[in-house]
Amino acid sequence: MKKIFTLVAAAMMAVSVNAQTVTLDLTKATTELAFDSETGAWTGSLDQTQEVIESQNFIFIHNCNPDWYTWWGFTASNSADNSRRSDYITYQYSNMAQGGIVLNEDGTVKRDENGVLEVSAEVPYLVGYYSEYNGEKSTQMIFNDGLAHEVLGVYVNLNSYAYYNVLEGNPYGREFNRENDAFTLTIHGVNDNGSEAKIDVNLASYGNGDLSVNRGWKYVDLTLLGAVNELYFTMSSSDSGVYGMNTPGYFCLDKLTVKADATNVEMVNANTVAISYDRAAQVINFGENTFAAIYNANGQQVKAGEGTKMDVSNLERGIYVVKAGNSAIKIAK
Repeated sequence: MKKIFTLVAAAMMAVSVNAQTVTLDLTKATTELAFDSETGAWTGSLDQTQEVIESQNFIFIHNCNPDWYTWWGFTASNSADNSRRSDYITYQYSNMAQGGIVLNEDGTVKRDENGVLEVSAEVPYLVGYYSEYNGEKSTQMIFNDGLAHEVLGVYVNLNSYAYYNVLEGNPYGREFNRENDAFTLTIHGVNDNGSEAKIDVNLASYGNGDLSVNRGWKYVDLTLLGAVNELYFTMSSSDSGVYGMNTPGYFCLDKLTVKADATNVEMVNANTVAISYDRAAQVINFGENTFAAIYNANGQQVKAGEGTKMDVSNLERGIYVVKAGNSAIKIAK
């Protein structure tokens, strides 16, 4: 007989938050976040001029094609409705925990008297959509200072559309009822030299007649990733075919926590250059007079020059890589 086990967020797990850390809080977003009253979706979800969601130190990449009513990467939501819907468009923006995670005044996550995380529709959260056809790094986060930060942890949750697909199937993907069925989120951390580490997060699995599904916010310890310049997220499912996953590649994310101070990287040779990005002034600064070049997301050089700084205010909005000597950072305009 099939049994369903619900994995609630680790009840007594807490993110240590203090003056030396930054915890994602979309109520502090610099990107204007307004939400659809029916679906809870960020009204910028299908707006091609909206290329990022920025809050505090974090920049989450957003892409869309309004002609096809599709988006990928990250969007935001304040939906607290996790009910089963016949039209996936109305519930691709919701999570099974019924809202975002509430914070105390000191920045720690808020819990009730039983140690359970408090959630609220008043607190927006992120919804991620991954498809291998949009590129491996299409679901990506970078830092707005262009530098590396030590990542500590994050809360993840199943999107409602993916949850009901796993639970009961739909015309596109089957329910999880086969031995070793699994739906996995992989979090990749990329450091200064381009190497990466990754952590797998089980969102749903089936074995020995039991279906285990993550409904609550689940805390993921990210300290093994160390100091990273970016995070990107991929997904895999046992229900896949020639066109990739049949299980909808959605997940939800909240309260990513990192160390506030950028990591100091030891200069290993004379060609190593300290690069920093002043996003407010739209200027890239170098630690010395040097030759530098800027490349767009397609690898094309869009600007180059020599000096101690470079004005990038004339570049179009998007993601760029800045290289000088043996150093490189990724920035978002």
